[in-house]
Amino acid sequence: MTSLRPLLLALVVLTVVSACTPNAATTPGPTDPAAGAWPLLIDTDVAPDDLVAISFLVASPRVEIKAITVSGTGEAHCDGGVDVVLRLLERLEAPMIDVACGRETPIAGDRAFPDAWRANADDGSGLTLPTTARQPFGGTAVELIAEVANAVDGLRVLTLGPLTNLADALTRDPGLGGRLESVYVMGGALYVPGNVGFSGPPDNEVAEWNIYVDPTAAQAVIDAGLTLRFISLDGTNQVPVTPEFADRVQQDATGPGAIVLAALFAGHPFMTDGTYFLWDPLAALVVAGHPIGSFSPARVDVEEAEGPEVGFTRPLEGTPNVEYLSSADRAAAEDTLLETLN
Repeated sequence: MTSLRPLLLALVVLTVVSACTPNAATTPGPTDPAAGAWPLLIDTDVAPDDLVAISFLVASPRVEIKAITVSGTGEAHCDGGVDVVLRLLERLEAPMIDVACGRETPIAGDRAFPDAWRANADDGSGLTLPTTARQPFGGTAVELIAEVANAVDGLRVLTLGPLTNLADALTRDPGLGGRLESVYVMGGALYVPGNVGFSGPPDNEVAEWNIYVDPTAAQAVIDAGLTLRFISLDGTNQVPVTPEFADRVQQDATGPGAIVLAALFAGHPFMTDGTYFLWDPLAALVVAGHPIGSFSPARVDVEEAEGPEVGFTRPLEGTPNVEYLSSADRAAAEDTLLETLN
């Protein structure tokens, strides 16, 4: 999701979570699959925390990664993003996994992540990654999503960047949604401030970056009638990267994924100064079925009109159309993340 996206008012935000979240019944995150591992498609924009999330999911026995698509509207461009993912999979000694990219422009508008963030993502966030003989899928992200959804029963999708690829796939094949078990979205901010004010438009206090870049895509995914769970800032704000956890990672990293996380922490001081959050790793934990939080139902529409609220995942009265992560257990998330990465 984000690379240089601290929420500068973290303590205030946590207060807002408890004060403003409605008293709706909560449901725990998904539990273990009945048998085997969940088939999973990951849609990533290849930001630093995406690399951690992918490393976690490669190591997790709870999921089987069927494909990875790169959101070219996210932090990485297509060529750089696909190359980084393939070389990361090589470093992790992952099975052969198809990787493809989608378009590089939003469905509507011209919003984009800051150039410096994109250059960092294209460069693999400074990780030392091996060369690889792995080759990209011979088609687009939309084609890969359709192919996997047609071939795999009960496919679960996790999006870690803008929702452009999934929206395009649903537009191309309206029946696709009925073949997906569920969709998990790292994005949105319902009852807490957004984060685009950092390095984005300072007058927008409500939008989260992944939704802000392509709000039309986000609304299209919501309108598709999917089983949709948002790992929004409402929940991720409760899991900051603390200096204590960063020290623990540096001391205890032994597995390939944990070593990737340790290297990212060592090379990016902004990730360990208390203003960074476990955005995408938390989404990976949830999609893998770890009980690290609870979801609450909500009805959400995305603000698509240009202005200071574009990209806002606005909660409304009415029948819920999504669930959002309303609570998260930081200690459980840290323990499970490091244990699985090792």
